[in-house]
Amino acid sequence: MDASLTIVRRPIKHARLRVREDSSVQLTIPNCFDQALIDSLLQKKAMWIARHQQFFRDRKSARSALAPGEILFFGELFRYIPSPQLRHEVVIDEVTKQIRSGRDLAQNTEVTRWYRAYAKAFLPPRITELSAAHNLPYKRLFIRSQRTKWGTCSTQGNISLNWRLILAPKHVVDYVILHELIHTRVMNHSHGFWVLLKAICPQCEEAIRWLNSNTPLD
Repeated sequence: MDASLTIVRRPIKHARLRVREDSSVQLTIPNCFDQALIDSLLQKKAMWIARHQQFFRDRKSARSALAPGEILFFGELFRYIPSPQLRHEVVIDEVTKQIRSGRDLAQNTEVTRWYRAYAKAFLPPRITELSAAHNLPYKRLFIRSQRTKWGTCSTQGNISLNWRLILAPKHVVDYVILHELIHTRVMNHSHGFWVLLKAICPQCEEAIRWLNSNTPLD
């Protein structure tokens, strides 16, 4: 591992391993774990740790590749135009590929805050629309900040979508939503699952290629 490792002992039954966005690793272990058990666990999880560290390095690299004033939005680059008269309003011009606002969207914290708010406004009606169109009901929707997944579906039929989906092209957004909606019927990735998904998602293969080149779906 090329990042710092922190080991935390607690009165728990099972070990927990976490890779943070800065690629550091935290291993939380039961008080009874000795060094041999720690070394064995880290050796077994070495590939998992490396994969997650690479994921966060790739995410950081993608962010740093943006030029000052550029905003990634649904897979396209938009130019941020400061417009104080708009105050907190954000105006998106699809034709000129400009985003105008009085908010300082050139700052990472502010643009992330706006991304999250936009995702919470965009994703619920979109999943409702696709759910109704394909007769794939779900129970609840959560907009979250999963560290490595675009979306998940629980056995109870609850779906979680990553707010970062609004950085992906819209056909990829639809693919992820349909992927999770079909999991309300088929909880595995069997042949039947893929037959259903490809039948209702015409750009399935293209979306998968995009996801494979950016972040893992599963």
